Amino acid sequence: MAYQPPVRADFAFPSEFYLPKSSFTFYPEPGVIFLPPPSVVSQYQSQWSQGRGCEINKESLFLNASRQYSEHKVNYQDATASSALFQLNWGRLAYKEVTVSSSFKPAQPKDNKKADQWVQLTAMDSHRQSLWDQSVQNQDQQKNHHWQIPPRKDKQQTESFYRVDEFTEKTEDEYQGYQPAASILLDFYFSHRRYSPLSTPAVYFRFSVRPEKQAIRPKDARLNQRFDSHQAQDQPVKIPWGFGQKITDEHITSEYGGETEPQPDKPEPQQPDIRETYLLMNTISVVTLPDRIPLEMRELDISLDIDSFAWSLRGEIWGASSLAQVEPDSNGMKQIEVNINGWQWLFMIERYDTDRAFNRERYTIHGTSRTSLLAAPYAPLRSKSSTTSINAKQAATEELTNTGFTLNWPTTGNYTTPDWIIPGNTFSYQNQTAMQVIARIASTAGAVIIPDKNTDTLTIQPRYPESPWNWPETTMDKIVPASMVISLSASWQPEAEYNAVYVSGIYEGVSVNVKRQGTAADNPAPDIFEDWLTETQVNTERGRNELSKGGNQSITTIELPLTDTETAPGLIEPGKLVEVQDITGNWQALCLSTRIKAKVAKVTQTVELERHY
Repeated sequence: MAYQPPVRADFAFPSEFYLPKSSFTFYPEPGVIFLPPPSVVSQYQSQWSQGRGCEINKESLFLNASRQYSEHKVNYQDATASSALFQLNWGRLAYKEVTVSSSFKPAQPKDNKKADQWVQLTAMDSHRQSLWDQSVQNQDQQKNHHWQIPPRKDKQQTESFYRVDEFTEKTEDEYQGYQPAASILLDFYFSHRRYSPLSTPAVYFRFSVRPEKQAIRPKDARLNQRFDSHQAQDQPVKIPWGFGQKITDEHITSEYGGETEPQPDKPEPQQPDIRETYLLMNTISVVTLPDRIPLEMRELDISLDIDSFAWSLRGEIWGASSLAQVEPDSNGMKQIEVNINGWQWLFMIERYDTDRAFNRERYTIHGTSRTSLLAAPYAPLRSKSSTTSINAKQAATEELTNTGFTLNWPTTGNYTTPDWIIPGNTFSYQNQTAMQVIARIASTAGAVIIPDKNTDTLTIQPRYPESPWNWPETTMDKIVPASMVISLSASWQPEAEYNAVYVSGIYEGVSVNVKRQGTAADNPAPDIFEDWLTETQVNTERGRNELSKGGNQSITTIELPLTDTETAPGLIEPGKLVEVQDITGNWQALCLSTRIKAKVAKVTQTVELERHY
């Protein structure tokens, strides 16, 4: 219900919180009492134990509750009508006089001169506003400072010269502020105003020091510079450029002579003997390293393709005793040397297979060349970021540091991959092996990696040493006569014949639109974007290799004998240009893969050639 004060009350609320002088209750008694409704409480106790089998007709301990009168089921009843004073606890306050609701009253008039502390300033004479007076008198100009007008001298009189003081120690003049004697008491109080003496006598301050003339002292020039020993730097990183490449022009001559060092021509391949019958005596030897224990091999299979960086070996050996000589152990992999008709390979035996049954046993070994040590899982993963410019050849060489491997990257002459400069903050990689980095550098320029057979050497060369449309006029590496071909098969595999391609870097470098000469460049290949394409020369070389992949072509497989090192054609390795003197006419191709098979005394090599039409 609403609060009803018993008597008239006057509430004056100032700016502070209201605090009543005496306690009072807003809820007077008697009030509405809410009684809890009656309820029926049934209490049961039960003790849980192991149940016993009972008859169905036994009664349950729980019985139906007895019915109760309806007036006991509903505990809530209609409230009894009460007076308005007890219906609501909150109501509307009674109206009060307006004059009573505010405690503000008109202020009493005050005397103006007591309203604040500001008083009227005393009138002062206008000439007193300036603190400058006539106490300072004019004095002789010569006494104002120590600089005086020099006496007149004869013009022809020479100036005096003094010799520099070479041996006296260096001295420095120290100028301190004015310090009066202890017996004199001076009190200067200016109060942020110009000083004006209070007495009639003039007061002058003269602070000056007349320096003593001294001879000039020379300074040791060696003290101006410091010479320290140079810091130790990595030799390959210190110089970002490699050996220069001399560009010669054979077409420019003068009365003083022209270029005397033309690029050497590619040597002509050895012409094989064409016979009706070839009699070959194959020699095969397999020994372990370094003890050179001979191994009895039943069959050998050696292969390499143009996209691989290691030769592979698969061979069957005789007996478990031979397997024990080459199987890997706790010291690592064993190495063997294979020599077939004078061609030599070095392999590491990675794994082996055994197959033994009654009256039969077979042992197979699998090996790879040592260049696999530069790849996973043998080589560690590394990350690098070069902040300075670096040559691509130098970057590849640094990956082989402290590995025992060497890089063969010819950059002069024809049929070679050019070297280029990669700007700072461009050459970087993360979690890659040395072989992955070198392979990426080579593929950027359209080149491939050719591993050596028996030495730790990697060779970088173009995938296409010469463009296919120039093969008829190009000097080949190998010549295969039709008389030496054991078998020949071909598979037609044409590719899109593009005549233009756009090659560009991403963050640094140049963009080059490479076009095939003699064409309209109206069929462009997909654009090529890579981080390390940063110079015109390498972009052009990459575009040339990309355009060389297209056109009508076939993959031709030729089987021929493997001749010794002194007889043509010898071993045909991937990346070599081969001319086949077929019965229908000569044609040129690129060697994609090589496979040598030796079983008992028969040795053959099978090469896959990419032939363009």
